[in-house]
Amino acid sequence: MDPQLIAALLLGKTVAFINKLTGSGATAAPGLYALKIDPNLVKKLSKKIKNGPIVISGTNGKTTTSRLIFDILSTKYKIIHNRQGSNLLRGIASTLIKHTSIFGNLDSDLAIWEVDEATLPEAIKNVNPKVVVLLNLFRDQLDRYGEVDTTRTKWQDALLQLSKESTLVLNTDDPNMPTAAKFSKAKSVYFGVEDTVIKLPSISHVADVKYCPRCQSKLVYEALFSSHLGHYKCSNCDFQRPDPSISASSLIFNYDFSTRLKLTINYKPAPPNKIKTDWTKQGEPLTINYKLPGLYNVYNILAASCVARLEKINVNIIKKNIEEYSSAFGRSQFVSIPVSQAGGGNKSVIIFLIKNPTGANEVLRVLSLRKSLHVLAILNDKIADGRDVSWIWDTNWEILQNKITTVSVSGTRAWDIATRLKYAGIKLSKNNIYMGNHIPHKYRNKEISYSVKNSIDKLNNRDTLIILPTYTAMLEVQRTLHKVGASRQWHRQ
Repeated sequence: MDPQLIAALLLGKTVAFINKLTGSGATAAPGLYALKIDPNLVKKLSKKIKNGPIVISGTNGKTTTSRLIFDILSTKYKIIHNRQGSNLLRGIASTLIKHTSIFGNLDSDLAIWEVDEATLPEAIKNVNPKVVVLLNLFRDQLDRYGEVDTTRTKWQDALLQLSKESTLVLNTDDPNMPTAAKFSKAKSVYFGVEDTVIKLPSISHVADVKYCPRCQSKLVYEALFSSHLGHYKCSNCDFQRPDPSISASSLIFNYDFSTRLKLTINYKPAPPNKIKTDWTKQGEPLTINYKLPGLYNVYNILAASCVARLEKINVNIIKKNIEEYSSAFGRSQFVSIPVSQAGGGNKSVIIFLIKNPTGANEVLRVLSLRKSLHVLAILNDKIADGRDVSWIWDTNWEILQNKITTVSVSGTRAWDIATRLKYAGIKLSKNNIYMGNHIPHKYRNKEISYSVKNSIDKLNNRDTLIILPTYTAMLEVQRTLHKVGASRQWHRQ
């Protein structure tokens, strides 16, 4: 019996009960208050999980990757997962409290934790992970994280704490990953894209890593996919892209936002400090058709497949779960608005979360595959979004200049995104501007809600509204769509 832990669990469960009664969406509150009673709650409860936890972190793709891993590994394990996306330590604590009895009993085979990149060192210290998945590292919320080098250094220090029994699953196409893992005792396994040409419209690359992390000489790229992701080597020393054990090739990105690829799983002899697996060479790569758009989701699928093979999941089960996976809300989420709520016919809406230049550029790249776009761009600068919105000037809106039919803006920084669109040569729709004094007074404090409803009302039934919100705006979009009776749409347009 641990009186401190029991008291913390009791408080956390009480807060969770009050939240449920009041309809509060504060999913991290139980953990926040419980950790004040017992700061070691996560560490204590993590020891009760039968298999060591799996931690997923990175700038982009955490939610999709962790959900993919959950879906695949659920065929073998009973899993707890911070699925609602509260990815700070208090979010992990809240999930543990929910699944733990008042006396600290926890019935679970495995834990999957999506972890904020700034929280990764604290998470590693508290949960002692069996597997750490690192997807990528880009500039994001400079006011909170600082530059990429700052975050990578913190990761590097945290990875030194891992034991040799742990495994790192790393994106080999990001030069930050082998650098961060260089001195860790943990075994390493890499995933990456083997194509040297990506069949998507070209964009201007805003690279966060231009020089060798070891000797500071210029990196040379045989292939450059997005930002600093690609096939690289140092122009001076022996630093270069490690060979991946799981790779994707023959990438095909479709107009309906679906994707096709060939997934190759190889066993390659590794140096003594690298992982040895029982993976066998595949006679033929797996051809997978799935419902997620863009290059960024290719990496999410590779990471999830890598973890699944570490857990000895059959490749056919991996393929089946990937092909059946449906996006989390806001990550290329397709919804349909019913006739009674949409002024005369079902209307389609697709939501793409945008929150940093690299992620936004990949979304814009995918959208450019379409001939005609009706867009609502929503830019907020709340704490969860990051106060610094200068990143919008590193997004390549010009690629949509001849694609956008109508466009409107909203959010706390609507004028900023309007200015950015102006310089991209994109004219706002005169009757669809939702900024401050341009909206009816009764909606003045509910600008995003009004923007979404009005954009849907003005949409023709044959068209699709593309909503591009930042994080906090996405939550308001979700609430608004729920109020108008939106439902998941399975058929792509």
